[in-house]
Amino acid sequence: MPDTVFTGRHILQWHITHRCNLRCRHCYQDNYSCEMSREKLFSSLERYERFLQAESLSAQINLTGGEPLLHPDFFLLAEEIRRHGHRLAVLTNGTMVDAETAWHLALLKPEFVQISLDGTEPVHDRIRGEGSFRRALEGIDRLKRCRVPVQVSFTAQRLNRRSLPALALVCRAHGVDKLWFDRVVIPAEEDRDERSLTGEDFRRLVRTAHLLERFTPVKCVRALQFRDVSYSGCYHCDAGGNLLILLADGTLMPCRRLPYTIGNIFDGELEETLAASEIMRALHDAPVPEACSACPAAARCRGGAKCIACAKTGTWQGRDPDCWQ
Repeated sequence: MPDTVFTGRHILQWHITHRCNLRCRHCYQDNYSCEMSREKLFSSLERYERFLQAESLSAQINLTGGEPLLHPDFFLLAEEIRRHGHRLAVLTNGTMVDAETAWHLALLKPEFVQISLDGTEPVHDRIRGEGSFRRALEGIDRLKRCRVPVQVSFTAQRLNRRSLPALALVCRAHGVDKLWFDRVVIPAEEDRDERSLTGEDFRRLVRTAHLLERFTPVKCVRALQFRDVSYSGCYHCDAGGNLLILLADGTLMPCRRLPYTIGNIFDGELEETLAASEIMRALHDAPVPEACSACPAAARCRGGAKCIACAKTGTWQGRDPDCWQ
């Protein structure tokens, strides 16, 4: 791979465990038992730090799962990450954030703690399990009392596509710092009950979100969400660039929502594994899709979300099929 693949801040999304206390309808996992041992956690961190040093990069490490707070060594690892000077964020379902956990997270000074809410209580609980909305909201309140920055992630799908305005008001009332949304990613052949948004569903949601940005924590920061507003600062997919996914069994992926693997973190030096990866090279070197060539945002957007293109059309190399340009 060319030397310019990695620049500045690298983001590691680290799934330290696949265990989870919820069973969400749209979950990408098919295994809920795998978990990194303490030895492998610290070995992985050492290997990742050698890669950072070799590439002269800083890092933000996002600890997730499964449910990361289920891992018995979560705080040992998080403290080590902060001790080494890396930025830290935590991606959780929020249901396990009791008062002690919130206080301990505050001491770590994370960039943010992200909690998943997929609508108001009836809709969210239908997607994530009965009682999960109330427990997640209590977790948010505990974090805010400890002055921890909180983001809420909303996974948009057919079931909750009209829920964003009500959720935005809930988030404002509870002091959430940012509410962002992305589309559920389900391969077309597996989407038998049509959970994925249609292109028109998505367009309406984006327009609603832009109205909500004026008076709620909603932020339109993901693929194609700049449409109908401006092209400044538009998001582009970073798979093949400064993003790396590490699963609990050591598997490396360019994106959690793309069905491709790079190798395993325990097989040799990480920089060599990434350099030898054909999918990393292909993603990094991919041209703007021909269908996007006339779009004034093409150079920055670069075709939208590759994971959505792959799920809906079978290839990540075409343009995002939900684009209405």
